Amino acid sequence: MASKSKVLLIALIVTLGGLLFGHNTAVVNGSLSFLVDSWNINSWMQGLISSALELSAAIGALFGGGISDKIGRKKTLRIISWIFLIGAVGCALAPSAWFLVGARFFLGLAVGSASAIVPIYLAEISTSAHRGRVVSINQVMIVSGQFLAFLLNWLLGRMFISADGVIEYSDAWRLMMGVAIFPALVMIIGMTKVFESPKWLVKQGKLQKAVEVIKSIYSQDEDRKAQIAELHELQMNQQQGKEVKTRSKIPAWAIRVAFIGCLLGIIQQFVGINAMMYYSTNIMETFGFSKQSALMFNVLNGVICVGAAMIGMIVVDKMGRKKLDSIGLSVCAASLVLVGILSNLLAGMSFTPYLLLALIFVYIFAFQGAVGPCTWLLISEIFPAKHRGTFMGIATFVLWTANFLVGFLFPPMLEAIGINAIFYIFAGCAVAGLIIVNTLLPETKGKTLDEIESFFSGETKQDETVAKVTTI
Repeated sequence: MASKSKVLLIALIVTLGGLLFGHNTAVVNGSLSFLVDSWNINSWMQGLISSALELSAAIGALFGGGISDKIGRKKTLRIISWIFLIGAVGCALAPSAWFLVGARFFLGLAVGSASAIVPIYLAEISTSAHRGRVVSINQVMIVSGQFLAFLLNWLLGRMFISADGVIEYSDAWRLMMGVAIFPALVMIIGMTKVFESPKWLVKQGKLQKAVEVIKSIYSQDEDRKAQIAELHELQMNQQQGKEVKTRSKIPAWAIRVAFIGCLLGIIQQFVGINAMMYYSTNIMETFGFSKQSALMFNVLNGVICVGAAMIGMIVVDKMGRKKLDSIGLSVCAASLVLVGILSNLLAGMSFTPYLLLALIFVYIFAFQGAVGPCTWLLISEIFPAKHRGTFMGIATFVLWTANFLVGFLFPPMLEAIGINAIFYIFAGCAVAGLIIVNTLLPETKGKTLDEIESFFSGETKQDETVAKVTTI
C-alpha cells in the first residue's frame, strides 16, 4: 500500500473519535424538542443535558493527554473507543433526564480525551509537508459527525413532527443518540490495526521500534528518510535535555506556550460556534422559521461545515495557519455584527430571516474552514515533545470548559438579553482572537515539530518566516 494511502487509512480509523465527537455534540440540537416533549424539561435542564458532555470532556481532555504520555497514544485511544460505545448505549436507553445527563457526562470523557489525543497522534505520524492536511482530517470528521446528526435529526423530524409542529413520537431522540453505537464499534475494531506513535516510542527510549513503525507506514524512501531523521533529532534533543540541569522541570518558555495554547482554545469556543451547533434550531426559530424548516436548514448547515472543512484541509498547508485563521476570525466577526445590525434595521420584512440565515452560514463556513481546523492544528504543533500530551490536555481542558460555559449559559442568556447581544459578544471575542494569533504565534507551515519547539525555546536562530510573528 502506498504511503499516502496507509497514512489516510490510519487517520480515518483514529478520527472516528472525531466523528463521534461531532455527532455527540451536535445530536442534542435536534433532540431537545423531543426531550422537552418527552420529559417536559425546563431551559436549565436543557442546558445541562447539552453541556454535561462538554463539562466531562474538559475532564477527559485534562487527564487523557497525560495518560497518553504515560501509556501511549494507541492504548489510550483503544480505551476511549470503548467509552464511546458504552456511553452511546447509555444515552439511547436513558430512563430519565438525570440518567441522560449522567450518560452524556460519561460519554464526554471519551469526547474530550479524543479531542486532545487524536490531533497529537496525527501530527506525530505525518510529515512536516503534509501535517496540516493530515491533522485537518480530524476537523473534517468532526463536522461530518455533526452533519450526520443534523441529517438524522431532520429525517426523524419529518417522520415524527406533523406539519403544524406537533411531535407524534417523543422517543425519537433515542434513535438520534443511539446511532453513535455503530461508528464506536468500527473504531474498536479498527484500533487493533493502528500503530503506536513513533515519536512517543522515541520518548520511551524505543528508537528502533519507532523506526520500524515508520518503515511500516511509509513506503517511499524520501518520506522514510525524512521521518527517521526527525526521530534521530528528537532522540538527540531528548538526551541533551536530560543532561541540562535546571531549577524548574518545566522552563518558562514552555509555560508561555501552554498559556498561548489555552488562549487559542478559549477563543475558538467564545467565538460561539457551538451555540450554533447545539442551538441552531432555537436560533432559527427566533428568526421566524418553523421547527421543520429549522431542522432542514441544519442539514444545509452540515453540508456547509463538511465542505468548508475540506477546503480548509486543502489550503492550510499552502496558505499557512496564521493567514487562514486571521481571515476566518475576521469573517466570523463581520458576519455576527451584521446579523445583529440587520435584524434590527430590517425587522418585519419577509426576506429578513433568509438574509440572517445566509449570514449565519457565512459565519459557519469561515469558522469550519479556518478557525476550527487552525486551532486544533496549532495546539497539536506548538507544544514541546516532552510535555505534548500533558499540555495538549490542559489546553483542550480549557477549550472544553469554555465550550461548557457557552452550551450551559446560552439558553438562559437567550431569554435574558436576546440573540443580538450574544452575537456582539461572540464578535468581540473573534476580534480578540485576531490580536492573539497575530502577536503571539509564529507561522508553523512547513516546519518540523522540533523546529517549532526550537523557535519557542530560543535555541535556534529564527528564520525570516518564523521570526515575523506579527505577519498575517
